[in-house]
Amino acid sequence: MSKKNSLPWIMQGGNVIILIENRQHTINKETHPNYGRIMDAIREGNWKDVPDLVDVSRAVASYANGLVEVRDGDVYYDGRPFHNALADRLLEMLKQNLPVEALVNFLGNLKENPSKRAVDELYGFLEKNALPLTPDGHFLAYKKVREDFLDIHSGTMDNSVGTIVEMPRNEVDENANNTCSAGLHFCSLEYLPRFGRSSGNNVVILKINPRDVVSIPVDYNNAKGRACRYEVIGLHTAANPDVQEAFDSAVVDDSTYDGPRAVRFEGGHYRYVDNGRYASSEAYDRYVAWLDRQV
Repeated sequence: MSKKNSLPWIMQGGNVIILIENRQHTINKETHPNYGRIMDAIREGNWKDVPDLVDVSRAVASYANGLVEVRDGDVYYDGRPFHNALADRLLEMLKQNLPVEALVNFLGNLKENPSKRAVDELYGFLEKNALPLTPDGHFLAYKKVREDFLDIHSGTMDNSVGTIVEMPRNEVDENANNTCSAGLHFCSLEYLPRFGRSSGNNVVILKINPRDVVSIPVDYNNAKGRACRYEVIGLHTAANPDVQEAFDSAVVDDSTYDGPRAVRFEGGHYRYVDNGRYASSEAYDRYVAWLDRQV
């Protein structure tokens, strides 16, 4: 081992204590993402590599305007510790030497969201529902629309590829317990077969900035959300024909329908499908629950 340009260091149990530029760093075996690589560099005498391995914030400093830091195994945003599923994933990816640009940019966008609940819950929702991130820190989700790309609920919102759909944020229901309410809806692939009754629907791919997410309703195992803005970037094509059939085919056969009266949410109100008159949220919930049992 070369001792040239070596740094002061000592082992302390499973930790490594290193002094770099007059600052002492404690490298914990369990929490520091680069522990193994630091030990390899020390064994091989590659001391010039040690500072960058120890200070992993250098790996993320060029993203999110330098607001994201990783110090001693913790993630900080704008100087404040940040603890949730996103922070855990960032540390894990750094430990595996994986690129973290998308994740760090996502965090920067997410912190612009005024809703604490959205900030705390959104990334866990994305991982659970396998919704990927884009390099600029947005995420992709899905929406079922009519054959002419108008929304299923009202038939008034164009969701053609290339369209940006938005509404005032303060008109989106932020209460996650209101399972079907006002807002621009998005969902996972898993949720799609549960929504929409008529055949010939399209499934579009949405690009959503995390700052524009308002709530994640608690129904259907947290598989859908409400936002105030999204961009339609593509038309989804299922690799599995059975999955595509599930998207396009009716959930209910009208010819044998014997369930509760059909209710839809339109223009901020619940309405009966057969006559357009106002319905209660309870009537809507009964109808949706009945549909769910048919899947």
